[in-house]
Order: sequence, then C-alpha cells, then structure tokens
Amino acid sequence: MLSLIPLIFHGRFYFQDDTENGAYGVWYHLGESLLQGKVPVLNPSVWSSGNYIAEGQWGTWNPLVMLFGLLAYVSPNAVVLTTALKVAMLVLAGVGTFVLARSYTLSPEWAFIAGIAVPLNGFTMYFDAPSWVTGALVWAIFPFFWAELRQLMLGKRNPFWAFVTGYLIVTVGYVAGTVAIGFILLAVGIEALIRKAWWPAARIALTGISIGLVAVVVFLPGVLTAAVTTRGTTGIWNDDYMSIDFTSLLMAPIATAYPQLLSWWWSGTAATSPAAYIAWFLPAIAFVSWVQFKKLSTDLRDLFFFLAASAAFVLLPTTIGPLRYPARFMPYVALAAVLLVVVALARSRQPSISRGSLFFALGLVVLGSYLGWSQAPWRYFTITLCAVLIVAGLVSMRWLLNHPEVVRHKWNKFGLPALSLLAIGVLLATTATTVLQHRTTARSGLSIANQPEDVSTYKGVLEGVQNDVIVVGDPLDYPQEKATWEETLMANAWYLSNANVVNRYQLVGFSKLNELLCLRYLGGTCPELAEKLFDRRAETGLLLVDELHLDNVQILKRSFDKPQVAMASNNYVSRDEEVEIPAVPDGWHVATETDDTVLWSRDVPLGPAGGVTWTRPGTELSEVSRDDTKVVLKVEDVPAEGGRAALSRLPWPGYSVEGAQSTNRPIGGYLLGLAIPADAKGKLITISFEPPGWRIGIALWALAVAGMLLWSLLTIRRKRSDGPMQPQPADDGTKQPAPSYEGIR
Repeated sequence: MLSLIPLIFHGRFYFQDDTENGAYGVWYHLGESLLQGKVPVLNPSVWSSGNYIAEGQWGTWNPLVMLFGLLAYVSPNAVVLTTALKVAMLVLAGVGTFVLARSYTLSPEWAFIAGIAVPLNGFTMYFDAPSWVTGALVWAIFPFFWAELRQLMLGKRNPFWAFVTGYLIVTVGYVAGTVAIGFILLAVGIEALIRKAWWPAARIALTGISIGLVAVVVFLPGVLTAAVTTRGTTGIWNDDYMSIDFTSLLMAPIATAYPQLLSWWWSGTAATSPAAYIAWFLPAIAFVSWVQFKKLSTDLRDLFFFLAASAAFVLLPTTIGPLRYPARFMPYVALAAVLLVVVALARSRQPSISRGSLFFALGLVVLGSYLGWSQAPWRYFTITLCAVLIVAGLVSMRWLLNHPEVVRHKWNKFGLPALSLLAIGVLLATTATTVLQHRTTARSGLSIANQPEDVSTYKGVLEGVQNDVIVVGDPLDYPQEKATWEETLMANAWYLSNANVVNRYQLVGFSKLNELLCLRYLGGTCPELAEKLFDRRAETGLLLVDELHLDNVQILKRSFDKPQVAMASNNYVSRDEEVEIPAVPDGWHVATETDDTVLWSRDVPLGPAGGVTWTRPGTELSEVSRDDTKVVLKVEDVPAEGGRAALSRLPWPGYSVEGAQSTNRPIGGYLLGLAIPADAKGKLITISFEPPGWRIGIALWALAVAGMLLWSLLTIRRKRSDGPMQPQPADDGTKQPAPSYEGIR
C-alpha cells in the first residue's frame, strides 16, 4: 500500500505534532472514561483545558472516535496503534473515492486510478495524516457521504446511509468537514432541482436538516462558550498564515514542489513539504475533447460546484472568526480535482490524442516545475527529476490510450485490456513519484516532540504524586527525546500519566486564566510563574497556588536559563537574562529533585480542585458532595449582610446555582463565585454544570436520529411492499437513463 511508503524513511511519520501532543491523549482519556462508565464532560482540575464539550473534538457523540479511545487505552504502543489507524483512514479515503468515482459511471479501472491518487495529496500526507487526525478522519469518510447523496438523488438508496456517514463526519467536531458537508449538500441539492427531481431534492434537504440538527449538539456549546476562551474572536483578517495562493495551486502536479505557505513551524515564505501537491497526472486534462466535455458537463454540475466552493474556501482570508487556516481545505480541492480529471479522461477524451494536446500537457508540467523552482530554488534537482517522471508517465498514458491494440502484444501474457494496463501504469508512476517525494521530504514540516512509544513510560512520570500539579517552565526548552519524557510530559500526553496536571493542550483555553498563568497552547509556562504562584491575591487574600488548590509544583530548571521571546500566542514576557529558581516556600518541601527538574509538594495537602477555595469572613460552608459537574454545599454560617465564596473552578458558561446566586463577575478574575443570602444558614447550595445549549442540542439530536431511523424503516417497508426492484422513472416523470460506459473502455 502506498500509504506505507512514508514509514520507509521515517518510522514515526504518522505520530507527529498534534497527534502526539493532542489527539492520542484525548483518545486515551476517552477510552479510560468509557470503561469507567462515563463520557468526559468537565474536569475542574485540568482548569483551562477541562471543558471537553466546548472543545468539541472529544468524540462525545461519535462511536468511531470512541472505538479509537478504547483501542488507545488497551494498546501498549502509541506509535503502532496510531500508525495502524492513520493507514486505515487513508485506505478508507481511497475506497470511498473509488465508490464515488463509480457513481459517475466510471469503469473500475478509472475509479481505481482516482482511488490511489486522492489519499496521496500533499496536504493530507504532510499535515492531516501525520498531525491533524480529526481532519484526516472526516475527509476519509466524506467521499462515502458524497456518493450516498448522489444515490439518494437518483432514488436508489435508503437515506439512512447518507445520514450515517454525515453523522460520523459532523460528530468528530472538525469544522472543515462540516463545511464540506454543507457544500456538497448544496451541490447535489441544486443538481436535483435543476433536473426537476423534486422528491430527491426533498430527500436531500431532509437529510441535510437531520445532519444540521446533529451539528447543533456538537458545536453549539463551543459557540456559547467562545466569549471566555482564546477562540472568542469575530474578526476577519489575513496574515497569510496557512493560506495557499493561486500560484501554488499551479504546482499541484509536482510531487516535490514546495508552495508558498507561511507558518510558525518554519521560517521563510516556502513550506517545508509539498503541501499543494494533488496528483501527477492532472496535466492529462489536456487530452480531453472539449466538444465532448461540454456534452458531459451537465452530468458533473455537483462536481463543478464543489470544486469551485472548495477552491474559494482555500483562497479565503486566513482568519474568519473561529475559522482559521483555509489551507486545511486542500484535501477537498484534491478530491474534486482528481475526480474531475479522471471523469473527463474516461468519458470525454479525444479519440486520438494529438501531439498538440501532449505538448500542452507537458507545458503545464514545465509551468508547475518552474513555479516550484522559483519558490524553492535549492530543490531544483528533485523538482526536475519529478518532472521527468511525470513527462514519462504522460507520454506513456497517451500511447496506451491511443493504442488499445497493445492487448495483442506478446509481452501482455495475461491478455489484460488496455485500461487495466493503464491503471497498472498509473499505479507504477504514482509509486515512483511517492517514493521520490518521501525520499526527499521524509518528515512533515510540523513539530516533532518524539514522545514515547511505550505507554508504560508515560505512566512512570510523576508516579505516586497525589492531587493536582502545575508545571512551571516549558518542555520545549529541553531536548525532544526519551530522557526528557521520563521526567516530564507535554500537553495531552499527561492524560497517560497517573498524575493530575494542569498543563494540557489549550484548544479553547480560558483566556483570563491563560493570561494569569502565561500558559501556552502546549501547556508550557514562563518561569516567572514560580514566584507568581506564591503572590498574595488582592481580592481573596490567598496565595495564587492556594486559589488553584495546587498541591505540587514541578520546576523545569532549564527554562530558567533560557531567553524568552514574547509573542501573541504564548503570553510570555521578553527577557534575555536568566531567572533564578526561588527558594522552597514555607509549608512546602522538595519531594524529588534531579539535574533537570525539581518537585515541590505541600506539607499539608489541600486536595484536588473543584470545591470551595475561599469564603468571606463570617461565611462558613461544608461540602456535602462533589463530582466533576456538581457540588452540594451546606451553609453552616453566614453574616447578616450575606456571604460570598469562591470555588476552585472556572466560571464556564453553563453553571447554575440553587440556594444562592453566582456573582456578577468572577472572584479574582477567574474563579466561580457565589453570593449567599443572609437567610441561607442551614440550607443547601447546589452548583451544577451543564454545557450551554445542551438540552436543546440533545433534544434536536434525538429528533434527528429518531426521525431518520423512522424514515429509513418506512423506506424499507415501502420497497418490500413494492416487490423486487424494477427500473423506476425519475421523480420528474422522465425515464431514468441506464448508466452508460460508452467511451471509457
């Protein structure tokens, strides 16, 4: 399988960046929680990263992600499991593309060509597959959804399957996949309306509405929570980060060309991987007869619409509210572009491909190569070599298509038809370009932390440490190697440790707390926090470390002798000089120390966060019960003017209070506050968390699922009562044409 080629040059190719720092920890914790009989909703001790429903990508409603979680929890090796799942996704994308291509009445050979090419597009192979696994997953399922919609338009399929595939995409929580669903629903729906197929259009609309109702429960809590998070922006601007320009799209046939793509992972304007690559045979579009293609175009309106919408999305400004990095949509552009070229070649190519058409195709290769060289001149050799392979492939393709009589040649011992030989030839050429691509670009340009493969290594970090921990410093200041990860961890890798650490991946971090702790998105903090934790807070009079109910502080020593550069994304303060590690505070002791780290622990532990952390003088509360989403308190005493209290919880939207009121503003700027009535003595106060919009979302989810099941069952019953399937007229009263394979054999 071609998806295994990257492993030849880099064994951890599919375990990089956000996969090792984010997704794997999510899977592990999800699996652990499921086996304990619960679904993660809120974790007060994780603070800024603990609102799992608002983050939206925890697979709360997705059975496939839940399966990944269970597999991650029982697997002893993180890299092996992740690699297996990623390869399975790429295979799934290829099979889905094959199925989708067949829906355009292509022969298996042409559908095979599309299926092997699409999963190898540059953005999938160097961004989504190594790192952004949620993007890879929704994109892998998407071709099936598209194919099901086309069958639904033709009245040939139960709507259940379109709903299931759409449901699996939306409930992953990756916005790009949901946008793609919207685009293709519009595309196929408009196609049905143009055909005046009213009932199919209605079925597509109802399917889209059902999926939209499911999307509410996935995304509404995040939208209603956004105002207090680091994602709470509504602005539109363009800083060119993670944005593909039109010139870069012209490099799409060159598997080794680096497009213009700004990012924080590398310096300069050129990407460090072929992020805009789509397929080497795209220039073969020149072999098409445009007279025939014009006749064919009425069958491809949904494809035209989706390709245009996807390309427009890629060229958007880099930030539109919560939507960032339009280059993430490149895999959808690749899917549509490959389909268009393959369908055009299969069904409307020239009967005899002229030399002029070949020269035009080769001119496109030269143009793409020139643009690739001009963007990254130092890659002239690999670009030239790739261009030579493409030229050879295109010349061979033209010869095979112009000489179908090759089936009679004596070297064709198996008597394979011309199209089978063509498919084999494309496979060989694709293998060659893929090997060249990964030989010259063995790794993604994304970050590589080299976190451990063996799950037992994670479990040994801070083993035996009780209650909550904060890490002061940044693991990125250390070598990214096993020795580092035996002493500390980073981001969501902490979910594999038994220690309860604050410093997790900040997907939608609580902005006030992140600013207070100078907390970065991968969990690193500035070393100045070591002193700040023991500063007395103005409103409560407590130390910051007491407000947070932290019983342990791990100091990363190397961060104290490293310079810092302030950036908008890290909340740091610029400095060139070293910072001295403070003396151990009163009431604390050194629990463990090595050359690189030191762990401070309280002499008298406070216990994990989530309960009462402060009360105004005269206010006395006792805890009756507590879990992650609910606290019950008893008022033992309260002053005549009423009492106030703060819980060691963030005031996420969604909290409700019975027996008291939440304060108008957070205590200390970030703590959930209570205003207690003067007559509350002896009464109970119940503080409950429910994600905002949760009840509405669940009701709509239930309506969508139940409605679709009922509709599907009624469809099955109707078809059974109608007897064996017979050719049916289209819904507009015209005869449904039988699929034609004319011109594609």
